[in-house]
Amino acid sequence: MADSAEAPDREPRAERILTETDEYIELTVGDTIWKNAQDLYFLEEDYRVSGEVWRVHKGDADPYPSRPHAHCIAGAKRFVGCKLHLGTRELFDGSQPIGRYLHRKQFDALIALIRPKFPDLTLPLLV
Repeated sequence: MADSAEAPDREPRAERILTETDEYIELTVGDTIWKNAQDLYFLEEDYRVSGEVWRVHKGDADPYPSRPHAHCIAGAKRFVGCKLHLGTRELFDGSQPIGRYLHRKQFDALIALIRPKFPDLTLPLLV
């Protein structure tokens, strides 16, 4: 449900890298905050302890929704398996957009964690 009110009053967990290999990076920016295309918040509660975990593969064969993109691999069940466009901040289910955008501050934190791993890429991606 979208609401024009301020985001829920909670402190996000610190962003951090969880796993790093030559092929991918797993990271978290805490409990994600989503907005719709009209910049209104989705107000939802999962009652979890930890935030979503994102994995970015530099050489991912799948070009959707962007190359590269981030896969949600842990966190809220409704987001696990979804992909994040690393230019628009939009969440996708396969190749279909679902009308959710990662909050700008969290997206910027995610990009800041990814940049050192893939210095030859210009992030965020140009749209």
